[in-house]
Amino acid sequence: MFKSEDDYLSKLLKSGDVSHQKHAVLDAIEKGGVWEECVEWRISTYTETSISPEKFKDEDWFRVVVKCDYEFSCVCPTVDRALEMVALYQQLIFKLFRQVGWPSWATSNSVEPE
Repeated sequence: MFKSEDDYLSKLLKSGDVSHQKHAVLDAIEKGGVWEECVEWRISTYTETSISPEKFKDEDWFRVVVKCDYEFSCVCPTVDRALEMVALYQQLIFKLFRQVGWPSWATSNSVEPE
């Protein structure tokens, strides 16, 4: 859609495909109003993810929240787009942790303040 030489984020999106969860998301929203997932991806490190319906511009959209020290959120017009954003945010959290650490650290090189 957009012309850009930098395709890092679009590749990151593809590496975290979660579209296979669409039916589980729709079922959970229908039954309880929200789909939630909590995944341990390192020892004692969990990523919490949720998708829930939300009114936006007087229309039914879907609120996405993905957090693990970092927290990302957006609203999407479809469950398909919501799942794409879940995939992107999850992969972004993994990359940010590995490349710059957690935001709760004192600096990118030090967990504790000096």
